This record gives sequence, C-alpha cells and structure tokens, in this order.
Amino acid sequence: MRRFFTILSVVMLSVVLWAGENDLLWDYTDAPPQSNPDRGLRFGGIVNDAEGVKNGLKGIKLNSSGWCWFTKAPVAGVLKLTFGPRSGINRASLQVHTWSGDTPLEETRVGVTCEIRKSGTQCIPLTAEQNNIFITRLLNMEAVLQRIEFVEGEVFVPSPCDADKGEEQAYIQEVNIDTLSENARFFLRALADANASGHKTIYLPNGIYDLGGLTLTAIEADGISIIGESMEGTIIRNKLDYRLESISKTATLRIADDVEGTVLRDLTIENALDYYANNNGRAVCLWDQGTKTVCKHVRLLSHQDTYYSDQVGGLKYFEDCEIHGTVDFICGDGNVYFNRCLLYCERRGQGNEGADYITASNAAETDYGYVFESCTIKSECPVVSLGRSWNNYPKCVFLRTTLDYSAGDFALTDNKNIHRWTLPGMRVVPARFGEYKTRDVKGRIISPKKHEVVFHFRTQERPMNTILTAKEAKAYTLDAVLGPWAQEIPKIILTNNYKQ
Repeated sequence: MRRFFTILSVVMLSVVLWAGENDLLWDYTDAPPQSNPDRGLRFGGIVNDAEGVKNGLKGIKLNSSGWCWFTKAPVAGVLKLTFGPRSGINRASLQVHTWSGDTPLEETRVGVTCEIRKSGTQCIPLTAEQNNIFITRLLNMEAVLQRIEFVEGEVFVPSPCDADKGEEQAYIQEVNIDTLSENARFFLRALADANASGHKTIYLPNGIYDLGGLTLTAIEADGISIIGESMEGTIIRNKLDYRLESISKTATLRIADDVEGTVLRDLTIENALDYYANNNGRAVCLWDQGTKTVCKHVRLLSHQDTYYSDQVGGLKYFEDCEIHGTVDFICGDGNVYFNRCLLYCERRGQGNEGADYITASNAAETDYGYVFESCTIKSECPVVSLGRSWNNYPKCVFLRTTLDYSAGDFALTDNKNIHRWTLPGMRVVPARFGEYKTRDVKGRIISPKKHEVVFHFRTQERPMNTILTAKEAKAYTLDAVLGPWAQEIPKIILTNNYKQ
C-alpha cells in the first residue's frame, strides 16, 4: 500500500561496456514467467494472454498490487528492464527499490524508469551493495515486464528521457485558491484560522465545497470540529488527474500527525478522481494521522484507499457513517472502532468484473486494528473479501455484521484466493482475522459455525479458524479497543451539532 510515487525527470543510462559471469536473466518472451526461488525471483501476478487476445502479453503484471522481487549478484552493473508490448499508448513507468523485507520507502528507491510507449528496454545502474531489488509501477498505469536482465559492468552513456519530459507537467495540478468557489474559499479560510488557534468549530451549511485539484487540505491543530448541516447536503470534494493517484498525495482532507481531538460530523468527503478511467487508482478521502478522532454521520466517497488510518496506537471512532470503495478502502493501522456503519462496495471495473477488498490492515503488534460492530455491507461488486493482510500484524474483526443484498447479489468467496477473507497476504500473514454472528437482513445467522483456512505469504503459512467464539468476541468491546477515552465519546458527539 504505502508506496512513494514522485514525478521525476530521470536520466537513464543505456550502454554497458562488458558482461561478466554474474549476469542474470529472466525472459518471458515465449512463455509465462515462473517464480524461481532458487534464483531469488518472486512476484505478484502474471499475465499470459494468448496471441491475438488483448495484447498477447506474457510477463509479470505490475498494477496496484503487483510487484517483482529478487536478489542479484553482489557486483556492480546495470539492471535492464524490458516492457511488454501494449496496444496504443502505454504510459508505463517503474520504480526500483533496494528492499530487504520491510516496506519500500522513499529513501530505499534507487531508480525510476522513464515513461515508455508500447515496448522497449530501459536501464538502471546498481552498485555491488544493492542486492535486494524490488520493482513496482510508478504511475497509475499497469505495466508488464517481459524481460529482466542484470549485466555486470560499468555504464557510461547517458540517455535523458527528453521525449516524455514535456508531458510530465500534465500530472502536476497547481491550484490557484482565488479561482475556487466562494464556498471552498470560505472553508479554507476558516480552517486556516482554526489551525492557527486550535479548539475551534467550523460550521458548514449545505452546499458543495469544491477544492478542485487541491489535495492534503490539513487539520493541523488539536480540538478542531468540522460540522455540516447534513451528511447528504454538505459535501467537501476534490478531483485530480487520475495519473496522480497515490495513497500519500491525493487525500481530500488530512488530519496531521499527532493531532488530537478532531471531530467530523454530518458531512460528505468525496475524492472524485475518475477511478474508472484506468480501472484503478488510489484516491484517499480522509488520511487520519491523528488520534481521538470522532466521525458521526460522515460519508466517505471514493474507490481505493478511501479511509487511511496512519498512526500507530491512534484512537478513532466512527458512528452511523458510510464508507464507499473497491480495493482496500479501509486501510492502515491504529485502533479503529466502527459502530453501525454502512460499508458500500462499488463496482470494481467498468464491466463489473473482479473482487472488492474492504480492509487492508497494517496494524502494529500493540494495535487492535479494525473492529466493526453491527455494521452493514452492501455491494455492487459480485465478489467481496472482508479483508487482506497488508503489513506488520494485520488484525480485523467483524461483529454482528449484516449482509444486505439490496444493492446487488454478492459472494464472500471466489473459490480460489478469497474465502470470506483473502488468503494470500500482500507482505505478511494476518495476526487475527475474525467474524462473529454475521447475519442477513432478517437477523438470521448466516456465518458458518467454523471456518478453517490457511493464510499464506511466500513461505509463511498460518492456519486460522476465522469464526470467533462468544468469549473471543467479548475481547473487542468499545472500552477494550479505545480505552478510557471511550467514555468521553457520547459527550463529544452530543456537543458537536450544527448551528446556524
């Protein structure tokens, strides 16, 4: 999930002087790739289109959940990446990290390819010490790697990406605040004033507060409340170019690091990035890096990574809210309690293919993770996973959940990787995934009495019965998850009402 995508003007190096005995090669020109642990190659997802079907591609598929990882020889040389052919324009670009088992970070990135059309090879120089190589996409454009080659030797001739240099500006949206609507300017001025002094309440009458391409509008002081007139009528919205998709750069609103006591009530936050323009794209509505956050009657509208909780040990409470999305639309860490909320799974693609994933837990060992009490799931997507493991010690439980089929029929299994939960982990196996007394709209219990599965990631496996006992379910009370602060929540909600 957390990947750092930056639009860079990168100088690529393309000519090597000599080859050596440590050359490594993975070539998928004539056959689909195979994971090769003996030589260190691991990846998430392949594509193997028959000739003439789609693009006739064979190789590693790099999309929002695709990656390639391997260990190269301990020598200096050049990494040569050959893209598979695409029909039409293929604005593919990749980033290369040195990675040794933790989340790839900004400081671990050692190279970025230029954007490329259709097919071609690009090169990134690597030192002898850069041995653990992790490759994923840079922009919100699916790419296919057909050939990966490492050639020992020195690199001399620079080849700048001049052909694409001018087009990079298309991804940068500079917003002139003066051009925004009166509503948006009012909200931004009020927020700036609250940030300067803290412990202020902003009242927003019904209306659209359109921030245009503005992102990361931040709540930076403790004790700020943003109270709308109604959840349906008060809408804070932004919309940016879908090629800017990112978990860390798109948020409509951001609660800044360590900010305490934010209250959001009776409003909608919408990230209107056009998800279906490219059939995926991470676009955050609320990036919550604070603690003691309360949301009451708040609707979050987006698709991927809609709500991002990003504070280890952070306390968050949602009551009577709506959260919409497709992939990992509730993701992150902390202790987050959802009470009587609607989880609405939108269509995954234009043709309504694929599956939705409600949660992606990144919980720390000391976090409770995500707890859903008496929530409802509706879906327009035919297959829904309750969640998948992201990183650290993933934890997520659903207590007394209602499955409502009024928006469309859906299943909690695809008979392959999804069996109520997603069995393959993104980077780890879960610490605890569970559900208790899932029911239909008539109140009849429809969860199985026992559900034993095996979660796995690479060589890790964890057998788990995901059906909680009554005793296990009692460990996830509001007081247990949120501690003494839970007793303050009713008063916080009562005192934060809309005033003209």
